[in-house]
Amino acid sequence: MRTVGGNFPDSLQGLERELLAGAELVPLLAPYLQPNVYFQLQLTTTYGALAPALKDAAELLRLMATQRQKLRQLLAYPLGLFVSMAGLFVTLQVGILPQLQQDLAPATKVGVNWTHYLWFGGVALAVGGLVAGWRWWARQPSLQLASLYLRVPYVGRICQAYYAYYLTANLSQLVQSGLSVKQMMGVLQQLPERALLHQLARKLEQQLAAGQSPVGWLRGQQFIPRQLLVFLQKGSTNRQLARELSAFSTLQYRDLVRRTERGLALVQPILLGVVALLIVGAYLSLLLPMYQNLQGVYND
Repeated sequence: MRTVGGNFPDSLQGLERELLAGAELVPLLAPYLQPNVYFQLQLTTTYGALAPALKDAAELLRLMATQRQKLRQLLAYPLGLFVSMAGLFVTLQVGILPQLQQDLAPATKVGVNWTHYLWFGGVALAVGGLVAGWRWWARQPSLQLASLYLRVPYVGRICQAYYAYYLTANLSQLVQSGLSVKQMMGVLQQLPERALLHQLARKLEQQLAAGQSPVGWLRGQQFIPRQLLVFLQKGSTNRQLARELSAFSTLQYRDLVRRTERGLALVQPILLGVVALLIVGAYLSLLLPMYQNLQGVYND
């Protein structure tokens, strides 16, 4: 990287010094990786092959970076229109409409415009609701959030493909390492408590400790693919099961790419529709008060 990249960033220089001092690679990458990717690499460092895991992580990060760039490109034009229409709407409400009302009805006593307070109160309530909802959302366990994400329109199908890929990819690495089910539970519970795999392993261990089959509980979780349950109940050998899970995770990654492409294709039409509604609202906010004032002057 130093030879190809030329000038080395300061952050990578610090990482290089830590490596020369004998530190392990994956823990040093924690500040630079998303938690889900870091958890996957952390598992494979001890119980699997690091090279395939790095390849899978690189493909996922490349997909996310590509889709993020496409999303920014799609948002540029609608957001520009949105900001322009918002500025026009504020200008009409604050600067133009009050002056027109005074010019058209000069003899009318100007009172307190309660609609302004209504708008401000609605905005304040909306902001407060969003903040409260965000705090409630952040307190929910990852297992609950995984099920909630699937209910979000358009985004739910993308999350479903991502969870299918993420779970099968990690499970194939654990199966390939030759660990028993109990050892897998112990390994997954070494992850941070907020990690989805940690909470999933703890829930399964509770089911087993209570003498219940975890298959029924797994079947009730929408974010767990049904094909995964079929693989686990087939009775295949560890090597065969690892190959099947790896192949299925590859298929789910391709499905994830297709679904993100479809989701991005809907972003711009939806935002343009919102901008069209704002344009109609701006015209109505300008023309309706003028019509009412003109009607009042005519009647007088």
